[in-house]
Amino acid sequence: MAPLNRRRYRIVAASLLPTDVQEADRVADALRDEGWPNANRSLVIREALVRLSEDLRGKSSEEIFRYFIDRRGRRLSHGSKSDSTA
Repeated sequence: MAPLNRRRYRIVAASLLPTDVQEADRVADALRDEGWPNANRSLVIREALVRLSEDLRGKSSEEIFRYFIDRRGRRLSHGSKSDSTA
């Protein structure tokens, strides 16, 4: 019998903020609502990692570092603007 050509997943632990978990669940719920019956949090996180890999493909270590600094800075500045208007 030929071996099955199935992907093997590893279980890993990751620390996520409650808001990150809620967002992953929201996306999974939307996918299920639109007809993707097996959508779940793991699918959403795997797809996010694929997107990150695409964004960082071909970049040097310095460019990867800058990517994270820039994105974090944008998130923090958006958060402080919304906090100050509340």
